[in-house]
Amino acid sequence: MELFIALGLPIVLLFGLTFLFISDGIPIWIQYLNRNSSTIWNFGIVAISTMTVIIYLAKR
Repeated sequence: MELFIALGLPIVLLFGLTFLFISDGIPIWIQYLNRNSSTIWNFGIVAISTMTVIIYLAKR
């Protein structure tokens, strides 16, 4: 079950979103996210780093 969640779910989401965007065009909210992509990347990197530190400290 973990293998399906780790590999299957992202693949299904990728193909599903690709099919959705091909059939209906790129939605406005995706175009808006594309304009602010650096902010989203920075937030993601900070969030992942913070979670990593919290997990590391919790295991000690």
